[in-house]
Amino acid sequence: MNPLYLRLDKVANAITKAPERASDLSQLASLACTSEYHLHRAFNAKFGINIGDYARQLRLHESAYKLAFRPQKRILDIAIEAGFSSHEGYAKAFKKHYRLTPSSFRKTPNIEALHQGTLVTSLLNANEKGTSVLMNASHNINSASENHQLDVSVVQFPALEIAMMMHVGPPSRIMSTVGEFITWRRENKLPPSTNRTFNLLYDDPDNTPHEFYRFGVACQIFAPITGSIPAPSSQPAKTSDPIATQQSTVTNHANVITTTIPEGYCAKVRHIGTDAALGAVVHGLYHQWLPDTQFELRDFPIFFERIRFFPDVAAHEAVTDVFLPIEIAK
Repeated sequence: MNPLYLRLDKVANAITKAPERASDLSQLASLACTSEYHLHRAFNAKFGINIGDYARQLRLHESAYKLAFRPQKRILDIAIEAGFSSHEGYAKAFKKHYRLTPSSFRKTPNIEALHQGTLVTSLLNANEKGTSVLMNASHNINSASENHQLDVSVVQFPALEIAMMMHVGPPSRIMSTVGEFITWRRENKLPPSTNRTFNLLYDDPDNTPHEFYRFGVACQIFAPITGSIPAPSSQPAKTSDPIATQQSTVTNHANVITTTIPEGYCAKVRHIGTDAALGAVVHGLYHQWLPDTQFELRDFPIFFERIRFFPDVAAHEAVTDVFLPIEIAK
């Protein structure tokens, strides 16, 4: 099995012992010896549940034990200890998970549910017995990727200078940032026909609060972009740390920086079709392809190159190359 997927057991065990550690992504990424860029997707790929949901399940499971075996504790106190700020929020989450209100569970505890524990704990136990848990997640790459199988090649990606505008905020508003970046490209004569187009996926939208979600919109550059920087707009800054591992400089636009996609190996998948299936392709790289290799993940986010895109071509004819930065395991 891939070394990363073995190390993810350490992440699950750490959260099992202390659910509050789920919020410390830097520490969890260190345990897995991987980047924060990849941690959420890799964890979800192995266990079929995201880190936040697992921590919530653990807290609910612990609270169920308290309801059953600590009758002297008030339900509100148990709710607060489980990380909920109100009785109502706790009751709603508890009923969704156990199909009983906390008060009903206290009166008639579901002992079977208590013995079952949480999902990841069960998967860890199954894995120790030698059964595979890597293919249990719900994503189906063959049906979701529209018109091709997951065909992965390993390529050497050369270092590439890019200009990038960082979208920070709800994924539903990305097109506003794209539109602003397109206007900037036109003003600086950087057309897609000569300057390659990229998207950098810094965060997993399923595991990141929408107000903090980051998505880079970028294009290749061959020379520095110079000129006066306009006065800052009334919009909030796109990001204070565009690429933590790379040198970056501002350009002639307050929200555009220049930086580098570093040289290195990448797993590459060519996707033909709409963007709706790109999430399944990304998941497939982490979940279907990576576990059967001996590659590690490099400290750079997964990224897309837009080869042909709407509206230049019909949406179903769009061509996108997906790159997962990797390196040979040491």
